Amino acid sequence: MKKTIIVVLYKQKVEESKTFITLKKTLFTDNQLLKQVELIIYDNSPEEQEINFHLYKNVNLTYKHDGRNLGIATAYNYAWSIAKNNGSEWLLLFDHDTEITSEYLNQVINHNELDESIASVVPKINSEHTMISPVYSNTLRPLQSKRPVEGIQMLPVMAINSGSMIRVSFLNEVGGFNTDFPLDYLDHWLFYEIYEKGYKVFVLNVYLEHELSVMDYNRVSFDRYKSIIDSEIHFYQNYKKELYSSYKAQIAKRFLKQILTVKNKQIAMYSLRKLFSM
Repeated sequence: MKKTIIVVLYKQKVEESKTFITLKKTLFTDNQLLKQVELIIYDNSPEEQEINFHLYKNVNLTYKHDGRNLGIATAYNYAWSIAKNNGSEWLLLFDHDTEITSEYLNQVINHNELDESIASVVPKINSEHTMISPVYSNTLRPLQSKRPVEGIQMLPVMAINSGSMIRVSFLNEVGGFNTDFPLDYLDHWLFYEIYEKGYKVFVLNVYLEHELSVMDYNRVSFDRYKSIIDSEIHFYQNYKKELYSSYKAQIAKRFLKQILTVKNKQIAMYSLRKLFSM
């Protein structure tokens, strides 16, 4: 059963990407797995890279450069179009900084006997010794709640994009990835749509490591924070509406915390500005 894999890069050399390095150690050394996949490297970096294709003759590999840097939704939609054309049943998503293991690849690629109600298969993701994905999506503070266990998730969950495998027929049904969320909150929208359309998520009993710098506001630039909160507000205003009132209260609390603890005061003041515009 064929799968299409996409790795999205930004200002990162292919050969230096943690995702690509670990794919070489796992996927590229397993001919049985390689027969089942097509790999797309989608590069949002300003400059196009030279890829040594002769080093990967046994890999069905495509490199696509897009210096416009329109975000991951555009990249994923490109991969979705490829997956439809090559007959893939599943699309596997990766950022450039996920550490992939053989255990994960074997489970996710060989997971073929899934009920049609399953629209996504996801691993458990750790960042700095904390399980950050998947989480239940009925709360604004999911990292302070219990985490989903492996198996079919009847209650709505949200998982980060990287490491998630999405059924292509589901993407066909929703028209691909929503470009209203070019980068941030695309995963929230995606998993919201999965449950809204009556589908479920299957959680694997396997862990991956993923670097998630947005968990620390002192490591996030003002432009990135602006992108995050703009997408966040759009999501709660238009999709997860039942949490919108609580979300507004959380923005107020976030502003107070940011003004006290975050060095870049632009971030706190932007939170305040957005609060008064909601």
